[in-house]
Amino acid sequence: MGKSADLRVIRTRKLIDEAFLSLVEENGLAGVNVRSLTAKAGINRGTFYLHYQDIYDLMDRMEDQIIEEMDRLPARSEPEQLLTSGYVEEPYPSIVEFIRFMNEQHRFFAIFFTQEGTSFGKRLKDLIHSRMYEKLPRQGVSPDALSVPDEYIVAYFSSAHFGVIRHWFETGRILPPEQVALILTRLVRDGPLMTAFNRKLEP
Repeated sequence: MGKSADLRVIRTRKLIDEAFLSLVEENGLAGVNVRSLTAKAGINRGTFYLHYQDIYDLMDRMEDQIIEEMDRLPARSEPEQLLTSGYVEEPYPSIVEFIRFMNEQHRFFAIFFTQEGTSFGKRLKDLIHSRMYEKLPRQGVSPDALSVPDEYIVAYFSSAHFGVIRHWFETGRILPPEQVALILTRLVRDGPLMTAFNRKLEP
């Protein structure tokens, strides 16, 4: 009985999620309300309120789920591997994981990147920032020895990642995820100027 109830909850939430995504794609975020969503999902308003307080609660829950799933993605590589790889033209594995996930959840991200005034952008930047900051090599490195403080390095790269990904969505995701991941890998490894001039730093 409990398992059947759980399956009904999962099915209902999938119906609600699908209806929300479809309505935002059709009418924009401002055009979504509980009445239109429940009609689209084929459920009554009471059923919706069993799961969510309102549309904003639904959005917050969807954002929470996306952030949690992204935070669980494996970070299998270390930054030093970029410097010792001999410039093999392969994308950084953890970046590939991120981009592939976004591609799988493209409907959600496409809506987010075309809507203004949502908090999700900051949450996504914070996630990228924290994962990059955790991977910075610090052992035996004095902060005074760094030419640029590490928090500025991470702020630069996390904002750059965010901008490239946003551009990818705004241009219709024409490039495959692996190529976008390779672009980001080149930017991280070689820097924007060397990448722009199609040059590699000497090892």
